[in-house]
Amino acid sequence: MLGKPPFYHQTIRNCIIGFGKMFSDVEFERFDNSGTAQQKILVPIAYGPKEKWVQRLEQDPTLEDQQYTTLPRLSFEMAAISYDPLRKTNRMGTLKINRTSAGGGSGKRDKLFAPVPFNLDMQLNCLTKTTEDGLQIVEQILPFFTPEFTMKIKNTDPTLETETDVPIILNSSSFVDDYDGTFEIRRFVTWTFNFTLKIMLFGGVDQTGSVITSTFVDLGNPDEQHRATGDLNNLQVTDLGWNITQKQDL
Repeated sequence: MLGKPPFYHQTIRNCIIGFGKMFSDVEFERFDNSGTAQQKILVPIAYGPKEKWVQRLEQDPTLEDQQYTTLPRLSFEMAAISYDPLRKTNRMGTLKINRTSAGGGSGKRDKLFAPVPFNLDMQLNCLTKTTEDGLQIVEQILPFFTPEFTMKIKNTDPTLETETDVPIILNSSSFVDDYDGTFEIRRFVTWTFNFTLKIMLFGGVDQTGSVITSTFVDLGNPDEQHRATGDLNNLQVTDLGWNITQKQDL
């Protein structure tokens, strides 16, 4: 696009996977009449809208549908993505990154423009058969968001090799209890959590740059040029025998 080669840093994909993984180990317990825990259940989670799971559970009108026994379950989906002007930085600012062997060999430094801030809206849904199951699951989720929780995402693109802190903000939570209706209509207790992930999207990497290893220095004589060799922290001007120490940030 705009004359640039295609690039894909998988930032959005990694954030969606990381978001779902946060809730992959939610467990709850079932108790008997004496209050003793009888069963510990791991809540399954999958990507997809809650309407899809509700429709699957309602397709069989019999009371022996095995799909109903899979409740409770969690589902999550991406709702929207929008630009965040409040976190805007200097768009002309650049980052210098060392080129890895996977990105074209060592000894090179690539240029990357400052990332662009976006808000990634995610929705987490919890479907249960009883209110008690739902309350147990909800109390394991809400205390971690006050209302923000920071998740660390590692970029899988070998040209970046960076880790990014992604704040996750809990915007709202609501529930619906479908207790009205006939006995043929199954009851679902549905909890819905709306989150916003503060992500940063990187553009393409400019791989045309390289590290300066030698320069020509004009010391005042228009008829002569003296070659300076070595790294930038200790330049050796060989023609005059001078040692020039110069520090420069790349």
